Amino acid sequence: MKIRKFDAPDMRQAMRLVRDELGPDAVILSSRRNGDRVEVSVATDEELQSMQAGDANRRGSSPPERATVKVAEAASSSPGSQDVGIELRTLRRMLETQMAQLAWNDLSRRAPLTVEILRDLAKIGFADDVTSQLIEHIPEHLDLDRARRLAIARLADELTVSGDRWLSHGGVLALVGPTGVGKTTTIAKLAARWVRQHGAQSVALISADSVRFGGHEQLLRIGRLLAVPAYVIDDYATLPALLARLRERQLVLIDTSGMSQRDGRWPELLATLAGADERLELVLTLAAGAQAGAADETLARGGRIRPTSCILTKLDEATNLGGILSSLIRTRLPLTYIADGQRIPEDLRPARALELMALADSLGTRKSDAYETGAVHAVS
Repeated sequence: MKIRKFDAPDMRQAMRLVRDELGPDAVILSSRRNGDRVEVSVATDEELQSMQAGDANRRGSSPPERATVKVAEAASSSPGSQDVGIELRTLRRMLETQMAQLAWNDLSRRAPLTVEILRDLAKIGFADDVTSQLIEHIPEHLDLDRARRLAIARLADELTVSGDRWLSHGGVLALVGPTGVGKTTTIAKLAARWVRQHGAQSVALISADSVRFGGHEQLLRIGRLLAVPAYVIDDYATLPALLARLRERQLVLIDTSGMSQRDGRWPELLATLAGADERLELVLTLAAGAQAGAADETLARGGRIRPTSCILTKLDEATNLGGILSSLIRTRLPLTYIADGQRIPEDLRPARALELMALADSLGTRKSDAYETGAVHAVS
């Protein structure tokens, strides 16, 4: 197996040299610091695959049919070859971990302020892939407090918010998302805001939630309280005809059955709703305490049909916002409203990026302080 060595002033430049010359499939075998420079030893996946094939031959098994298959995906039908593949994948993970640690140590030496801010943002829940690029150019001469505020402001700039456009212009909105995130209550808040400003004559409610016990009745009761017409459908196939009848209504709000993005029917539900009317917008409704990656997974599993915006509910119950905000930044999904209580319509307001980032910072700092002072105890 041929091993190449690369020498560079720091780890970042060494990795760039490796990628430029050997491509993204190169595998780092070792690295060491030589004075003020970094030296890395590298092999390609093809070379490691050849080593795996040779080992398989010695064991009496056939080598893989294609030598270009990535090591991380290579597996022959031979148990011995599978063992070698597992060992190589384990080795790769170990090397990647070591490389990440070396890169972190190198960054700590060159830009200690940046590292301190990255640590702080990680503590309050923001994902590394979201924060690392945003703070690369924060001036090192700033004090920590000013640099941290600048980093929070840059994160706010990356969060897309769409303003109170529905209250101004109306629309046909189908709220979709998991069970229990507050879709029905959010619809009540949106409808009440509209009635307060425009009256009840130009709004309509539709309940398509035939799964949850009492789902239809809850929306019908909201309609009666607001003097707004409310309709019930048990089959999404009847939705296009109903929306055609309601074409004169400026705002139509559709309550859907709660469904996890991991449910196999999720893509079909989105496609059915999107095809019901050309005006219809899919609005992803998520609890603010949802885990990091929730929006990513929801959009990925929806296939080619994706929600056009998002509403975050239950901010008053969230202990961490960094994860869900990282997910929204990563997916570029516009955030329209946030809800932080049960009052109708007071506890619903347009999302403001800087306000949300400040709240995420406050929640994360409060939680971190609680751990440090011993107010939060581990449960054995």
